[in-house]
Amino acid sequence: MHHAGGPGMTGQAVAWPVDPHQRGFGACGGRATDVSFDKDQSPQTRGCHLSGAMHTQRLIEGVVSNLKLFREASPRQIGDMGKHCWIVALRRGDAIAKRGAPMPGVFAIAYGSIKLVLRSNDNEERVLRLVGAGETFGEATALLGRAARYDALALAETKIVVIPSGAILGLIDRDPRLARSMVNSLAERALALLDEVETACLRRGAQRLASYLDGLVVANGNGNGNGNGHATVRLPVSKTLVAARLGITKETLSRLLRSLAEQRLIEVSQREIEILDRAALSEMAR
Repeated sequence: MHHAGGPGMTGQAVAWPVDPHQRGFGACGGRATDVSFDKDQSPQTRGCHLSGAMHTQRLIEGVVSNLKLFREASPRQIGDMGKHCWIVALRRGDAIAKRGAPMPGVFAIAYGSIKLVLRSNDNEERVLRLVGAGETFGEATALLGRAARYDALALAETKIVVIPSGAILGLIDRDPRLARSMVNSLAERALALLDEVETACLRRGAQRLASYLDGLVVANGNGNGNGNGHATVRLPVSKTLVAARLGITKETLSRLLRSLAEQRLIEVSQREIEILDRAALSEMAR
């Protein structure tokens, strides 16, 4: 990997090695090679450099083994695949993928968060998806060998495990059972995306917000629920980004949150939101 630019680098793309064992990356057997950004350089000029074996094979295996995509993989399969993975460290604003650039594999977030964005010709930004710890992105483009369809930018200090396409395809070729499990996982993602498109196109702002909050409860394992329709969730990103994700303005988001609070469906304290009536919120989301 030569270089990863910040959000202002509209003319530059991320360049990846064909294989982490090549072009100075070194073998990752038994340990992971960490790629981080030079902190004394600006987002426009800083490049990637190797900072040593800071992360072990165990860390990579821990991240990969907890991914839905590989839920049916055996520990041995995870270990074999992990030997080909590497880790990328990002600071806020750094780009891990740019539209039109090749994707080396599937990206799994160890910690931190990433926003996937689409840009218009006049550089207007639309948030496609917010990706957090334990989640992945880039599956379709990586497995099809196609270029990125979006920009991917770090929202905070983030570490990502890069799982190269070749390692994944090798597992699929050798284990039909695992291949079917991965197909199921990708199909679930496609259905979830369809739900998001329906929400964005056919539902009002209040419905989108209710659906988003209800989704946070589900993602958190019913939050800190007490069994009486109450749960507590935390917005994973700023309200500005949540608004962008829902396709509304920040002012509209604030107004909708106040409206839900007045209806006694939620209570808001900064980014902490207490769900007071989960059933009513779910009904509103439909």
